[in-house]
Amino acid sequence: MAAVLSTDEVRLYLEDFPQSNLLLDKEEFSDPFIQLCMNLAISEFNTMSPRSNFAIESFPSKSILMQGTLWQMFLGAAAKQARNHLTYSDGGLSIPIEEKYELYKNYADSFYQAFTAAASRLKVHMNMEAGWGSVSSDESMFPIW
Repeated sequence: MAAVLSTDEVRLYLEDFPQSNLLLDKEEFSDPFIQLCMNLAISEFNTMSPRSNFAIESFPSKSILMQGTLWQMFLGAAAKQARNHLTYSDGGLSIPIEEKYELYKNYADSFYQAFTAAASRLKVHMNMEAGWGSVSSDESMFPIW
């Protein structure tokens, strides 16, 4: 089993720190939000065929969980951006506020594709390993001639 993914590792991957977010001057994603997105990614993985029942402590791949977490994070952030989109106009000058919806949606789509491709490969591999050595045949009951 892979080591447990932490919120600090997700934050480090995105460099989501106040000194890196010059326009925000704070972290963009809260720890509870990152944790929620991890749980949603695990839930999505568990419902993929064949169904499984992993928890964060037993999740088989740190990189797949990272991709799934980032997918959920940017999907949620895109929803926030869309909800708060506004164009301010004054004296013929238009300024968009919260204009990152398309960027965040594209990030979400990219991470989703990476997550589903890697998760599908892992699920197939785990399914094959689980069946190895246990395939039986009706002819196995016949005596050997």
